[in-house]
Amino acid sequence: MTNKYLLPLLSAPLMLAACGSGGDGSPTEGEYKQTVKITELDFPGISEDVKERTIAQMEQAAGGGTGGLFCMKGGDNGQQWKEAAKQMSGALGGQCETIKDEGSATSLDLEMSCKGTAKGDINIVMTGQANPDGYDSTMSFDIKDPDSGETAKLAMNIGAERQGDCPS
Repeated sequence: MTNKYLLPLLSAPLMLAACGSGGDGSPTEGEYKQTVKITELDFPGISEDVKERTIAQMEQAAGGGTGGLFCMKGGDNGQQWKEAAKQMSGALGGQCETIKDEGSATSLDLEMSCKGTAKGDINIVMTGQANPDGYDSTMSFDIKDPDSGETAKLAMNIGAERQGDCPS
């Protein structure tokens, strides 16, 4: 497996930027700074040098041109946690099935299985905890290459901290 499988998956953590609500212990409306830290990158045949460069590129791309800043809206009682999973499912393509969804307005506990995506079959586990000033979450991907049948792993910590009100 090569980088062609990694960078398209980077959009998945950014979809968590939509998470949050406010008034129920979850993140309040405002501008947040997102951080992404790759904790595992294990692709068959990837050299240590390529692995290190790929991790650096993915973490830098997660910050984007705005330094990882984004605005969250409030008042949806945590429904944006579920919306992030739907968006990820749509971005991956294939047939995605939710295996477990035990999250709430302030917690994320989700497992999904996507079959037949352009990147292969992907199993996704997302867990996290929100608070009025942000969230901390983890995401892991097990990706089975459709050509070789080999499995790759990608895992990351994703967090966000409230910076203040959204610019008007």
